[in-house]
Amino acid sequence: MATIHVDGKEYEVNGADNLLEACLSLGLDIPYFCWHPALGSVGACRQCAVKQYQNAEDTRGRLVMSCMTPATE
Repeated sequence: MATIHVDGKEYEVNGADNLLEACLSLGLDIPYFCWHPALGSVGACRQCAVKQYQNAEDTRGRLVMSCMTPATE
C-alpha cells in the first residue's frame, strides 16, 4: 500500500498501480486518452498530467504524467 495526497486529502492506494490507476480506483476524475488497463502506459497524449510534490515543504512541484508515474510514497 502507498499513501497519496490529492487536493489536500490522504488516500491509501495499491503501490503497484500508477497514479492514474490509483486515482481512477478512488473515483477521482483525471482526464486521459492514450492509457488503457490492458495495454499499459504510453504517456503520449499528456492529458493525465498532474503536479507531484516531493514533500510538504516542496512548494513548486513538478508536472508528471500520472499514467507513467508509480503510486509510491
